[in-house]
Amino acid sequence: MNIRSQNARAAIFAKLNAAPRQSADTELPGWQAWHDPDLAHRVERFISCMTAAHAEVIQTTKDSLYDSLVTFIRDNAFSTILLGKDNPYGSILNDTGLSCDVKTYDQPLDDNKVALFNDIDASLSVIPAGIADTGTLAIVTGEKEPRALSLVPPTHIAILRECDIVSNFNELMATPFWTEAGWDTQPPTNLLLISGPSKTADIQQTLAYGAHGPKRLIVFMVEE
Repeated sequence: MNIRSQNARAAIFAKLNAAPRQSADTELPGWQAWHDPDLAHRVERFISCMTAAHAEVIQTTKDSLYDSLVTFIRDNAFSTILLGKDNPYGSILNDTGLSCDVKTYDQPLDDNKVALFNDIDASLSVIPAGIADTGTLAIVTGEKEPRALSLVPPTHIAILRECDIVSNFNELMATPFWTEAGWDTQPPTNLLLISGPSKTADIQQTLAYGAHGPKRLIVFMVEE
């Protein structure tokens, strides 16, 4: 930093330090996270928030999920679908006679990058928890559920049970999903929170969807 820049910087800080201080005695408004013990109300709020964020929600039942999922894949003519390790729908989809190729994400990102960015039409995730307050999917990424699985393909298909929807993030931290993994004492290093397809407003402050990630988020809401 040259002398002129140092002097300009010092002058700016001097003016800021010399500016009169103002204090406000007004108390901040009270705030409480949204909460509702009624599952139907949580589901309703979750769907409302998700659709407001341009996600697509398909409500189905445990018995009809399989048919709904296969129909959706066929109607969208996906050629390749990517699943994480141990995803229970991998063998099921392979046995349906679908024309699409069902792949498993079982390679390091560096070895899978070209195919991931160029050849995959959609990914499929089983979501362990949802947050009604903000319409958010909660995923802990790792070897079985790589982060890129839900962040790179142009369409992300998520399967979520209604009974796994909590009111707010605080409640999420008290669920078996959280506590059985020991995260109440050792928080996860990578908790992925998804509230709709990707979006950005970096260019001219205009909100655009699908700019740097999935253009579509499809959530199958399963009533059991």
